[in-house]
Amino acid sequence: MLEKLSIVIPAYNAESYIGRCLDSILDQDYHNDIEIIVVNDGSADSTSEILEKYQQKYPSIFKIITKENGGVSSARNTGLEAASGDWIWFCDADDYICKNGLSYVLDHFIDSDIDVCSFWSITLDHIALKSFVESVDVTGNVFFEGSTLSKYKEVLPVSVCNHLYRISAICDVKFRNIPIGEDAFFNLEVYMKNLRLRCTDANIYRYTTNAGQATRKRDRQTMRNAVVGYEKFFDAIKMYQIEKDPGFSEALERKIASTSMAYMSRVLCADFSKVEFAELIQRLRQKGIFPFQEIDRRIKAVNLIGKFPFLYPIGSFVYKRLFVPYILPKLSRN
Repeated sequence: MLEKLSIVIPAYNAESYIGRCLDSILDQDYHNDIEIIVVNDGSADSTSEILEKYQQKYPSIFKIITKENGGVSSARNTGLEAASGDWIWFCDADDYICKNGLSYVLDHFIDSDIDVCSFWSITLDHIALKSFVESVDVTGNVFFEGSTLSKYKEVLPVSVCNHLYRISAICDVKFRNIPIGEDAFFNLEVYMKNLRLRCTDANIYRYTTNAGQATRKRDRQTMRNAVVGYEKFFDAIKMYQIEKDPGFSEALERKIASTSMAYMSRVLCADFSKVEFAELIQRLRQKGIFPFQEIDRRIKAVNLIGKFPFLYPIGSFVYKRLFVPYILPKLSRN
């Protein structure tokens, strides 16, 4: 018998898709114990009623926790504290797992030799969902096995949903209550613990996005909150840079640079004044974050805007009025 898996799902006003998520988790050929912990994070729709039906039907594996709305980080921490398994997986309520995908990974890639296991995923928007056909057979191979520190040099592990974590190895790590990037922050702290990692190319997780999602979430206040979240993430990386050897510090510097495009996109949507923008750049300079390392030509444009604050209004106008409404939706579908 394999070790027990705890599955934590935050749910907020998820009546339209929580059933698909839960059905996909149940549609697995498990050979190990599981528990499904759904944290109802103050939903005001019929999410609670839907969850009650699942709990009544599967009382031995479902645990429903209802709390006041506190955001995804708060909900995940609540689920983590309630978990009784040896391993934990964080799944989002609007996503799903392919048939027998999770059980396949558990059977083939989880054992006592590792602390963290990652797998692959596909992002599907509302258009792709209509025509996407899942493969009948799930397959996968190990393409990396080693320490989380060495892997972090190669890739920035953004999502927690494509990871399985040994609870005893990450028990002191919690999700930060930040406006954006809580997944990347969590994985940063996990990977810096230098745990045993196994990566498989088994493509089993399906991220789904709603129509217009790319543009609806770019209002001024949301973007300002996002800027704060990114800065906190940069601060954390700079902290770990101090602790690591020069070679690893250089890798972390590249992580900051690779995130700079996403960061600047939020800045351009935040409607800062010239003075606010200049103060923001000065703050990044003092922390040793700006200018960003120019690992490709796109970051040169990011640095150019930062070096010449008078360009900010022009860049902001072009980004919001042309790139976001006309170009970004096409990129999201590719």
